[in-house]
Amino acid sequence: MRIIWTKEAQEDLENIFRFWASKNEPYSARLYNSLIDEAEVLRRFPEIGALERFLTHRQEQFRSLLANKYYKLIYTMESDDVVIHAVWDCRRNPDTLTAETH
Repeated sequence: MRIIWTKEAQEDLENIFRFWASKNEPYSARLYNSLIDEAEVLRRFPEIGALERFLTHRQEQFRSLLANKYYKLIYTMESDDVVIHAVWDCRRNPDTLTAETH
């Protein structure tokens, strides 16, 4: 399985890194690396994530993997690829997830 990050997911990851780097650079680096490491778990176990309940109305079958205490990876499985669509801060309003996930 390949891990593919959409442009939006890459932007999410960069925004999270920049936000935390301005407050605590070592934590920001650890968080960034932990999110990347969790994405790698999906390479071996793509079905480990639960179906994302806020996106069940969508045609694609979105899954989510809690990758940290506050963040989850929103992804789909497409052939031999895991496509990460978003890195979601679970403290945000879940209603906005449907508007932002492509």
